Amino acid sequence: MISYYAGVSYNTLDSIKEGLITNFYTLKNNYWKLSNDKLISETTSYWGVTYTRYEWLLEILAHVYHHRGQLHSMLVHCCDKDLNILMFE
Repeated sequence: MISYYAGVSYNTLDSIKEGLITNFYTLKNNYWKLSNDKLISETTSYWGVTYTRYEWLLEILAHVYHHRGQLHSMLVHCCDKDLNILMFE
């Protein structure tokens, strides 16, 4: 993971957008190919947590929403930006 993160850098808004889109389609394409048997098979992360591939997908989704909430909070409370965005609708 250290070598992965050392090679990944998003320094501009455009690179962040491109990274989100690229990673979304990579995830989607990889999951789309999985059979039901593969989705319910367990896999272990490098830090030792074991879930089925379906559960990992739910964890990824929860993680994305977590960061979305962090970003929203930072913009509202730290940068005093009124985003006029409903977070949950």
